Amino acid sequence: MKLEKFKEKDNKRKFIIIFTVCCVLLLAGIFLYTTYAVFTEEKEFNVINGTYQDPGDIYFAYYVDGQITRELPKQNTGYIFDAEQSNCTNGVIPVFDNSTWEFTAKYSNYNATNYTRTKCNLYFKTGTKTVSTALGEIDVYTYTPDFTKSACDDETCESHEKGIFEATDEDGPTYYYRGSVENNYVSFAGYYWRIIRINGDGTIRMIHDGTVAHTNGEKSEDRQVGTSQFNSTYNDNMYVGYMYTNGEVHGTGTSSTVKQANDNFYSSYLINYASYIDTNTGFCGDRSALSSQNEIGIGTVTTYNKGYLRVLTSSPNLSCENTSDYYTVSSSNKGNKALLYPIGLITVDEVMLAGFSGGFFNGINDYQKNSLNNYLTTGNTFWTITPAGGYIPFGYTTWRALVFIVTGLGLIDDGYVNNTLTIRPVINIRSDVTVTGDGTMENPYKIG
Repeated sequence: MKLEKFKEKDNKRKFIIIFTVCCVLLLAGIFLYTTYAVFTEEKEFNVINGTYQDPGDIYFAYYVDGQITRELPKQNTGYIFDAEQSNCTNGVIPVFDNSTWEFTAKYSNYNATNYTRTKCNLYFKTGTKTVSTALGEIDVYTYTPDFTKSACDDETCESHEKGIFEATDEDGPTYYYRGSVENNYVSFAGYYWRIIRINGDGTIRMIHDGTVAHTNGEKSEDRQVGTSQFNSTYNDNMYVGYMYTNGEVHGTGTSSTVKQANDNFYSSYLINYASYIDTNTGFCGDRSALSSQNEIGIGTVTTYNKGYLRVLTSSPNLSCENTSDYYTVSSSNKGNKALLYPIGLITVDEVMLAGFSGGFFNGINDYQKNSLNNYLTTGNTFWTITPAGGYIPFGYTTWRALVFIVTGLGLIDDGYVNNTLTIRPVINIRSDVTVTGDGTMENPYKIG
């Protein structure tokens, strides 16, 4: 009997112990669940700056407009990373790339003394502002993209950002379209155009894109107005000019071959729509040189124009350094007043802003990233107005005058001025015109 009584007590004791342990485990599980329920686990991580211990599991929680969620907001939905509010445990510093929409982390101060797992709270805030323009109110991103990365929806692009971003030109804030945008179509003068940017003076800058609306990156001969050499001769620095004068760096005495083609297009197809086209805003064909030594920019003296450096360093700039290189018509209150008609070409700086990566170019283009589905890519190589310089190109032995081009593969390169390439005219629409539509292929903006 005593033995049976002893066993009965022992069973009760075991039951109490087991019940207590289960309660503790349950409470611990509830605590851990509430602590990590909103966090998603990530096994892979990138390391920046320094050595690190094995960080183990990393958990993320996302805050969108102050509300916690397990879902990372999608790119191009109007949000950007808030670096000031975001934080991680264990000394980890959160880093986020808005252009590629990827998280990395600095582990140089990693210390897991207090925590065995790293938790990161990543905050996202509205990254756009609303701006009133001739197109109506538009949403503009407030951060500056990484211009070393190409931007389009194709898998070859490093960045898939698309939208309208802000920069500055000589007249103030300018709003440019970047990536595979689908809301910058314009129907005007019997043609379709794509808006490059809203200029600082409020005018609408746009590039010819065919007689019908074309999708981004679509290869079509229709997306041009013909072909032309930039200039028929290449053996003098003056031939990098949209206009030029023998023996002068910034001369405007003679029209280039491509300018004559542009003028013919204007007089044939746009002259009846002149009342809508702005005559004050111009086109910068920057011939300023990297070196200021004597004879730079003259004859066959080796010359690298400043656009060359801007492409190498992925640093687009919309200011025009020399007034003589800012091509305007005679009635304009700025620029060289040398144009017959208010028509020009896109600058290489605007091409970079649109989503073509800068960087080293050598004719093979293996140092840049393609922008195949960018709104500017047509499958054909076309001229910009920006000089590269006069020098011996990579892989060649002959001195040439060169101007920047946009290749059919979605790349920036330097091209011989005597090459025959496609022409895509650029015009500026007045800021006081009436605009209807929403900029899509189905309902493009219409002027007048």
